[in-house]
Order: sequence, then structure tokens, then C-alpha cells
Amino acid sequence: MPSVVLHLHAHLPLRLKKYGFFDIGHSQDYFDGEESRQVLERVAKDCYLPANRTLLKLIRRHRGNFRISCSVSGMLLEQLEKGQNAVLESFRRLADTGCAEFVIGPSHHSLASLFSETEFREQVALHRRLVRSLFGQRTQAFRNTGLVYGNDVARIAESMGFRVILAGGAGRLHGCDAKALYRPAGCRKLKVLFRHDRFSDEFALRPAGAERQDLTADEFARRLAEGAHGDEIISLFMDYETFGDINRTATGMVGFPEAFPAVLLKRRNWRFLTPSAAAAQHAPAGEIDVPGQLFRAGSETVGLTWPGNHMQMDVARTLYGLEDRVRATKNRKRIGVWRNLQASDHFCHMSTENPAGGEIQEASNPFASPYDAYIHQMSILKDFSGRIAGKTGERP
Repeated sequence: MPSVVLHLHAHLPLRLKKYGFFDIGHSQDYFDGEESRQVLERVAKDCYLPANRTLLKLIRRHRGNFRISCSVSGMLLEQLEKGQNAVLESFRRLADTGCAEFVIGPSHHSLASLFSETEFREQVALHRRLVRSLFGQRTQAFRNTGLVYGNDVARIAESMGFRVILAGGAGRLHGCDAKALYRPAGCRKLKVLFRHDRFSDEFALRPAGAERQDLTADEFARRLAEGAHGDEIISLFMDYETFGDINRTATGMVGFPEAFPAVLLKRRNWRFLTPSAAAAQHAPAGEIDVPGQLFRAGSETVGLTWPGNHMQMDVARTLYGLEDRVRATKNRKRIGVWRNLQASDHFCHMSTENPAGGEIQEASNPFASPYDAYIHQMSILKDFSGRIAGKTGERP
């Protein structure tokens, strides 16, 4: 019996201020709180609230046969706790159905897995505690920032008790079938669930068909059926705005998410599973060995592949080079600021491949160019380094 794993990802960073050279030593206010609040209000209204209403309606309509998974970053959850109780409550209602699994990841949507195992583990633990506190779930599913995957990430995830990891980039691995689970090299219990890039992109982007018409629910279900004939798993991983109201009219999105589950479930032999359920019910098709870092298709366009350009590398070395000194302060506020500066979005702002990078990312980008983003972020790190030095007695 073929299965669909539908996974939605939500994240919104704190918006950085334009922080110039002459601000160094005079201001430690690195984030634009008012602008961050306004962006969150807009995205909550246009995306999170309508998306969760749609998802809850579908779960109730299909009486538990429609299941989803969500990853909501710790940065976003903390912002929701401070000023968007309605959105937070909408996520709680999804959790209470028992049909929505909340997937764990680095709390600050960081690239810590590439630079610091200690920080990576701590952020995963932070997010796990937050999800348990807010939604009462002890999930065994893990998703790294940007679906970045490799043997080291798998090793850490298994050691922390996870049993399934969501990943991207299956098309870059010879002999890897995105419709199957795999066992990571060196792991005994963990399984890898790869994003099906073609079907995920068709769902989210709705490319025009032969008659230049948007993909309908019936047509999409037919394509899934043609591509799966046995016990395959079709993993549809996408951003949360796919189910929200953003650009629905312009893209032909109206009605598609609501219609698709019913059309597929009418075929009887299809089912929706959470990542943990898929891992529990399917044996791995084989072992997958990824010694380095694997990035999902399209990561280049938003600057999430690594090593990055010289600006991204310079900021990363400076930022993670502060780790020991930041921890030595034992100051929760300082550590929190350092972690907020790690959000992957700030690195995307320095990408020279595609400076916009999408609706949500563009909304959180205050900079005119990648170079402008680099100058301001290095100014922030210069000031922050000096303040840390003052706390620890070390020179920056």
C-alpha cells in the first residue's frame, strides 16, 4: 500500500537592524523588534492561521485518515508565545487531534551542524523541550535546517534517540530512490526519509500542464498513482505558505490543498502517514552512505549550500569562533543573542545566487544587497565580540 508523508515547515527569524560601523560600541540592539512584529503579524494572518484552519478541517473531515507532520522552529515558537497566542493555539489544536506530528530540529534554524556539534546538540535539545512543553509530544522524528543531511548528522540524531530523519538531495545520490526509506551508514535504528523533489515541487509550485492549465487535484493524484505501484512512500516536503493564502490567486492555489487528500483517499489503497509511522511500518531498502554534507535540490538558489561565498564563510567563522567566549559568560541573554544571530536566513541574505529567495525570506530581509547584508552583520559581530570580551576579560 503506497503512502504519502506530507510535511510542512514554518520558520520566521528576527529581522536584523541596519547596523553600521558607527554603531559599534554604541548600541547592542541588533534586531528590529517592531519590524519583526509587523512581519510576523502579516505572515500569521496570510499564512499560518489560514493554513492551520485548512489542515484542521481536513483532519476532521477525513476522521483521522489524513495525517501530517509540522516543523515549527524554536525562533518562531518563541515569537508566537510573546504576541501571537491565536497562532500558537491553532498549532495546539492540530497537536491535540493526534494526527499531526511535530518534528524536531535546531531551535534557532541554524547551520550549527556544519560548525559545532556541541551547539547543534544543544539547539536540538532546546527545541525538543519546547515542543514537549507546548504540544505535549515526544516525537522521534528529526529535520535539520534546510534538510541538510550526512553521516555525522545521522549519527548525532540516532544518539539523541531519533528514529527517522527527514532529508533532501536524493537525486544527487547514485542509486537512491526517493520513494524508499534507507538506513544511514553506521546507524542501527535510525532511518532516512528523503524528499520527493518532483512531486513536492509540483504540489507547491503547480506547473502548467499541456493546456497551460494549473495542475488539478485529480491530475496530481493520477501522477502519484502512476509513480507508485507497491509499498512506496511519497514524501511531500514544503513550506507552510503552500497551505496559506500567500499568492493563492496568482498561482492557482485556491482549493487545491483542500481537494487533494479526498481525491487520493478515494483510491482506497492510499494512506497518509506521519514520518514516525512511516519509519515504524517500512523496512529500509538498503544502506545510504553520505560522508560529507548533502543539500536538497534548489539550496543553491537561496545560499544554503556550503561552503558558501567568501562573505558567508567570513561571517560563519567569526560567529562560531565566539562560541567558547559566549559560553564562558554564562549569561543566558548573551547566549540567546548569539543563537538568534545563527539563523540560516542571515546567511541567505548574503547569497549572490538569488538575493530574494522567496516570499517569507524576502519579508525578513532588510538589506539592499548581499554585500550590504555582509557589512552590517560583520559590524554586529564586531560589537558583540567586544561586549563578550568585556564580560570575560578577554580581548575580542
